[in-house]
Amino acid sequence: MSRTFDYLVCFSVYSLIILIIGKSSFGESDSIGKFFIGERKCGFWRLFSTFVGTWVSAATILGYTGNVFENGTSVIAVTVIPWFIGAGLLYLISGRIYDCDMLTIPQFIGERYHSRFLRTCCALLLSGGYVFYLVIQIKGFGIAAATLLNIDYKVAIFLVYLFILYSTFGGFNSVTKTDGGNLIMLTISIVVVYFVVVGGIEGSGFLTNAEVFSRNAAGSGTDSFGNLMKDYSLTMYLTMFFGWGMGLAANPQYLIRIVAAKSRETARKVLICSLVFLTFFYFCLTQIGLGLRILFPYLSYYFGSDDIFVYAINYLLRSRFSGFFLISVIGACMSTANSQLLLIGSMMSYDVAAQYGKWKKTEDRILGLTQLFIFLGGTLALLLSLNPPSNSLFFGADIWGLFSAILTPLLYGTLYYKRATRTGAWAAFVTGVTGTVLLQPRELPVYWGFPVTLCSTLVFVLVPVLESIWKKRAC
Repeated sequence: MSRTFDYLVCFSVYSLIILIIGKSSFGESDSIGKFFIGERKCGFWRLFSTFVGTWVSAATILGYTGNVFENGTSVIAVTVIPWFIGAGLLYLISGRIYDCDMLTIPQFIGERYHSRFLRTCCALLLSGGYVFYLVIQIKGFGIAAATLLNIDYKVAIFLVYLFILYSTFGGFNSVTKTDGGNLIMLTISIVVVYFVVVGGIEGSGFLTNAEVFSRNAAGSGTDSFGNLMKDYSLTMYLTMFFGWGMGLAANPQYLIRIVAAKSRETARKVLICSLVFLTFFYFCLTQIGLGLRILFPYLSYYFGSDDIFVYAINYLLRSRFSGFFLISVIGACMSTANSQLLLIGSMMSYDVAAQYGKWKKTEDRILGLTQLFIFLGGTLALLLSLNPPSNSLFFGADIWGLFSAILTPLLYGTLYYKRATRTGAWAAFVTGVTGTVLLQPRELPVYWGFPVTLCSTLVFVLVPVLESIWKKRAC
């Protein structure tokens, strides 16, 4: 039996499962409350699987592992540590977020400041950010599917387009069901690949950068290894938190899962258990990346960081289970993509379209618009995926940096700053957008997200003070 036939069987079985889950979920989402957040009845396992599934994306499986292969454990400092600190901040605000009666994050912001236009602008900005982040997921799926089915990348990304659309059209319940299955497959695959890679290195138990250098003679694939942080100052390293870290802490794709929990205690328990699981998960991915560098040190000369993991599984660690491993990569990409596409659809329909016009805004019509915007968002991301970024990990960090700059004051400030005003919120939004446009393309001694987030937050805090002073003088 040929390997291509094995891969095709795996892909066909997976496709059938996705179709069954998607079809079964269509009748369960007959209201916007069910479609957007599962009617706030999500139990521990489903919430855990969708939270972790949304977290573990192509940027993690392909980008993180590939960058560990190229740069060693220094990648942890600019990714995993900020991610975990951001999750800690999510835990701190989980109680207050859960107590808010909302279906979307822009709704929460707009109603707090009695501004329909601010709500709309937030929804448009977040939807745009998610469209660009979807490109990473579609690229990851395309790489895996092209290898799995031996087809062209452009054909492969069209397949993920159909997968994502179908699994998202069923709403939150469809997304969480597929996330559960994808997470189980991915966990099995990563654990097996970990043992295969580490077991293939004689005498290894715990791999480090030093182990890579000692096993690969100088000049044999280690000349650029471990150099990610060589040009970074301590200030640059610390401020990079305002990319992945604060961007995660203010990210609607995680916040809305807190809202969807059946209780506040369930949400907090999921956050803690997710971090425990992810600690183990990143340990395995780090060891895999280091192990591949020892086994195949020259891969980085021929492949980009996002391609290394898939190439190693298919050609260098080939076995009868390689198809299952590649399907797991596809599942990881889809679990993040359908969650973000659901947010695009819900925000564009509920926070943009439903706020304007004289048409009758029934739930059925809003649901129809949601599915339309899911289709449009997915189509736009598909077109952008024809020319994807070369390094998913750092491309994603800049998108999360935008979320940090805009949502840090609008979420954390709104929850904790009692003097917050609509004028201050608008000033923070405009400052965040303007600062991102001006500073993101420039080379700075600090990560660009830090000064922009700092400025938007200061404006958010100071404008109400100046308003109060102005009113007192006017009186």
